[in-house]
Amino acid sequence: MIGIEWDLDKVKRMKKKLLIQSNLVMLLIFLMFVFLFLYSNQAGSAFVLLLGFCLLSWGIAVNSLYTFMTGRPLGTKTARYVIAFDKDRKGERKWVRQKGIEAIVATVLSIGVTLCLSVLELDSVTNDSFISLLPFLGPWIGFNIGELHRIKNL
Repeated sequence: MIGIEWDLDKVKRMKKKLLIQSNLVMLLIFLMFVFLFLYSNQAGSAFVLLLGFCLLSWGIAVNSLYTFMTGRPLGTKTARYVIAFDKDRKGERKWVRQKGIEAIVATVLSIGVTLCLSVLELDSVTNDSFISLLPFLGPWIGFNIGELHRIKNL
């Protein structure tokens, strides 16, 4: 899509739509972790909670590796349109470099969580309070503020 005149109003609408979709996915993930938290409290071990985070991190790593290796993102038409705009706006080299860094960080994080899951003794670790799920809310709020700021600056 290089050389295309981008309709910035359409891009802003698409980015807002993508933000709503991302928030729905984050809400589903948060609810999944709430249910895993409640189950791990009942079972008396944090293994289930860490296993859920491990599977989620590997899913993100595989998605970012696929996008980096093929140059084609997975997702809805809206996501592909916004990514094509970002790719055209940033330039091919910068976009590839950014996706490479994203893939490496996601893979290293996934390997670290997997090692923690296999090495640590999690039978003695318990979840005593619901406050342990609150660190998820900070990045969620920060993500929304950052995306709204980027949409406004188009």
